[in-house]
Amino acid sequence: MNNQQPLFVTNHNNTFGSQVPDEAGIYNVYVSPQSEARNSKNGNPMASMDYIVLDGTQKGKHIFDRLVWSNNSQENHDLSIKRFNTPLIAAGYQDNEPIYSIPDFVQKMANQKLAVETEWQKSDYNGNTYLVVTRYRMLQADGSQPNGQKRPQNNNNQTNNGFGTANQTNGKQPFNNNNGAPIEIDNDQLPF
Repeated sequence: MNNQQPLFVTNHNNTFGSQVPDEAGIYNVYVSPQSEARNSKNGNPMASMDYIVLDGTQKGKHIFDRLVWSNNSQENHDLSIKRFNTPLIAAGYQDNEPIYSIPDFVQKMANQKLAVETEWQKSDYNGNTYLVVTRYRMLQADGSQPNGQKRPQNNNNQTNNGFGTANQTNGKQPFNNNNGAPIEIDNDQLPF
């Protein structure tokens, strides 16, 4: 018997590829206290939000969202106010609640419940497709509603295998022969 405290305990719900819902849709979520205020790559204040699905087939999965505050023009300032105000109202905050900073926003949102509408969008930065929040709503009385839209295949043929990403060259599997048929390997040919 080992009296040492474990570093961690294995958990099939805590692997790469399984944290994010595999369908777009509307999800009832609560805001994880792990959400944080930081700066964007451009140096703008940003809220890095981690929403956890409350119910349905995707329960416990994470939806990530980044809200960036931009002050470089009056129009951007006004849009930033709407961008940050919308999830607060969806979470049930009443009018006249003062928000003093992005860390204050994140603190006020922590553990709040709301619904987020999501869709798959291809990144201009790296070409990968991600689940992104497109709208905020009040908590849905009829529960989360995945819409059946799975992550589309990227143009570079990357597929999610549940344990990270595997690049497939020309659509061929790495352990197939040139015509796509599986290669038969005898146990005697294996190095272990």
